[in-house]
Amino acid sequence: MSDLASARVHAADAGTIVITGAAGGMGRPSARRLAAPGRRLLLCDLHEGPLAELAAELRATGAEVETLAGDVAAADFPAAILARLGDAPLGVLVHTAGLSPTMADGARIMEVNLFATRRLVEALRPRFAAGGSAVLISSCSAYMVPHGTFDAALKDWLATGETAALLGATPGPEAAYPASKVGVIALVGHEAAAFGALGARITSIAPGFIDTAMGRAEMQASERMVQMIGITPLGRLGDGDEIASVVEFLCSPAASYVSGCDIKVDGGILGRLGL
Repeated sequence: MSDLASARVHAADAGTIVITGAAGGMGRPSARRLAAPGRRLLLCDLHEGPLAELAAELRATGAEVETLAGDVAAADFPAAILARLGDAPLGVLVHTAGLSPTMADGARIMEVNLFATRRLVEALRPRFAAGGSAVLISSCSAYMVPHGTFDAALKDWLATGETAALLGATPGPEAAYPASKVGVIALVGHEAAAFGALGARITSIAPGFIDTAMGRAEMQASERMVQMIGITPLGRLGDGDEIASVVEFLCSPAASYVSGCDIKVDGGILGRLGL
């Protein structure tokens, strides 16, 4: 198969589909959109119960579904995924697992949202088939911090893997969350060449204010967030499936020349704010 032909294969048909945070508000609809007869899915989340429920639902579509419960930030988590893959190629990684500011302290947010993301991407990258696609979740909050705030620390981290400068710049959850998502966007750009060498792609999606359990918890804790929802041009919260639809696009032949970039799915709020 030519390079162009392999690029136009649906990534979900190129190999196993791995979804982290699969039981959550963005992972679950992504799994539903990608499940189909003959496709193999590995669903990952913290607890087995919700995974088992989703797996039972998706098996009815004809998909082959396995589950893996565990902490995405655990040092052995990427190895556990690789063990489940066996010799099978990887077609899709949809990485939605993450923590918001009300869920943990700054260090834990950075560990889960960014450092563990890099470990996962680097561990799984060699297993991607030609035509494969990795989709990470960033956030519109990454665009709401002053430009260049974390650039020096991120550049050092990408080059050396040293986390001290980034952790020092993000002492609390309110700083750590957007910094972690700036880092996800930087990681996607950094990884694009290595993915391209395999004939695979990597992108991220920056959701705006989405009606998920995590999003609702943040709304209860942040009056500023409620105010910004009120001035969002589309006048409403987004739905998890509206993120999943972009995941589906980014894994499809229609996105065969899209890589190394972040896609804003925010109802227009960043444009409204001039960002």
